[in-house]
Amino acid sequence: MNTMHLFQKDTTMKSNIFLIVFCGTLLLTHGCSLDQLNPNAPTDAQVLSTPEGIKALAVGLQAQFGETINETVEASNFLTKQYATMPSSVLGLRELETGAADVQPQNGTVNNLWIQHYRVVKTAEDLLNSAPKVSLTPGTRSGILALARLIKAMTLGELIEAFEKIPVEVTTSQTPSFVDRTSALNTIVSLLEAARDEITATAPSTDFNTSVLGIGFDLSNTIQAMIARYALIQGDYSKALTAANLVDLTKTSTLFFNSTTARNPIYLIAIQSAFYKPVRSWRLNADSGDGRIAYWVTAGTGNSFLGTPVDEFNKYRTDNAPFYVYLPGEIMLIKAEAYARQNDSANALIQVNTVRTKATDAAGVGAGLPAKTAAQLPTQQAMLDEIYNQRLYELFILGTRLGDTRRFGKPGAETGPVTRSRNRNWLPYPDGEVLANPNTPPQPPI
Repeated sequence: MNTMHLFQKDTTMKSNIFLIVFCGTLLLTHGCSLDQLNPNAPTDAQVLSTPEGIKALAVGLQAQFGETINETVEASNFLTKQYATMPSSVLGLRELETGAADVQPQNGTVNNLWIQHYRVVKTAEDLLNSAPKVSLTPGTRSGILALARLIKAMTLGELIEAFEKIPVEVTTSQTPSFVDRTSALNTIVSLLEAARDEITATAPSTDFNTSVLGIGFDLSNTIQAMIARYALIQGDYSKALTAANLVDLTKTSTLFFNSTTARNPIYLIAIQSAFYKPVRSWRLNADSGDGRIAYWVTAGTGNSFLGTPVDEFNKYRTDNAPFYVYLPGEIMLIKAEAYARQNDSANALIQVNTVRTKATDAAGVGAGLPAKTAAQLPTQQAMLDEIYNQRLYELFILGTRLGDTRRFGKPGAETGPVTRSRNRNWLPYPDGEVLANPNTPPQPPI
């Protein structure tokens, strides 16, 4: 993996993070020695062969994953026409906004998404390879292994929704092979099920829960939520339903930001730098009285650099705002979609109306809309269209929209600008990867 130019941002997940976390994250740069950077720093072997190093690297893994959320959301919401750029100088984001051939392999967001996500994959694989060899209590080891598998799976999941093919292993080769979408999804679900089985067999220890696991991050619920998410994408509706029914919807799972060492990257880019804003049509096209509008945005009066009317963000207006890894409404809509795709319209309608009518939930999201009747959604397609629309407003800043347009069969980038649901079907492979890895596939069609 071409990662020679990675840069570690100043973020942590716990207040008592060790200096070794910084050293551990530098392990991701292939061919770089920690000793060359600082003769007094721990070596690679020391970081990966001590309990303290493994635990600190597991903390750092969560911080690294937290740094990826903005690229995931940007790629999804720009390509699906939900965001618009503001300053004239933000060329890379404007390329995503206009899409098609304007998005080139050297695009900054494309490269950052790839590099940051594979930095996370590399750390997760280092933990999976090294934690079993280190003297840890069984519950601490099981927690770290489950966490590493979960975060690797989530990271690969975000990559395969943006790129047509991806590597799923990066520590075994400097030039890893790419796999297709089916193989990637199989790997993702297998990782998630292994994570589930790990903590089922050996419950995470108090030490893991208090000194490793990020504040607000719910390991077991997130594993089940991700099995539900990716089994649905995979088309295994029975598995998706089983997992979704095991998610406790009274709880949430978030990435922790503290506004000093760990700052919410969406706040930094969208609010502090004001590089982009939500397009106004998203708000105007909502059902009258939809309470989710005010949760995500406030009405604006300005236009983007390209003249698109825009609103203002309401969510993530502070740099310590937590990011929800999944939302309760997503789990409800996974159930609805799984039922609908199996032609169980009665249960699909129950789940859709649970989302439509809820005034709030554990994350504070609520539409407060009237229920739909079976007569209003008489066919499978009508039900799926309703679910697709509910996902747009329930999950606005979750980074799932690009995948939704593909899964629901909406018009792709090859259609006209007015009708297309996305302005690119797949992102190009970054130029760094193309130059360094001869296994990189040909660039996908626009």
